[in-house]
Amino acid sequence: MSELKPIVRLYFAPLSYPCGPQSSCCGAVGQSEEDVSSWKVLIESKLTGVQVDAIDVTRPLRLGRDDAVLRLLRTFGQQAFPVFTLNGEVLSVGPPNVDELLAIMTGRIGTSSVEA
Repeated sequence: MSELKPIVRLYFAPLSYPCGPQSSCCGAVGQSEEDVSSWKVLIESKLTGVQVDAIDVTRPLRLGRDDAVLRLLRTFGQQAFPVFTLNGEVLSVGPPNVDELLAIMTGRIGTSSVEA
């Protein structure tokens, strides 16, 4: 019997400027492409065998797979993002402390070693 590959889903809201990029009233909202890419690469490099899917929450989400994230979106709006899940379980809401996030993922996956 083969084991399924752990799946991390990184739900993000693309970086936007609700009042315009030069506005000083509210600032930027969401995550930059660079942040999303760096989190994805970091997790995949530190946790061998883990698949990371980046999901843009401004696009339609899937009932069933994304129910917990849909609840967070309805409750907190885009301020909840980024959200990290592992096999459907929400592990982190908001900007992560990457070391803590990796430790939680390692514990859930049962990986005995995380590459330095």
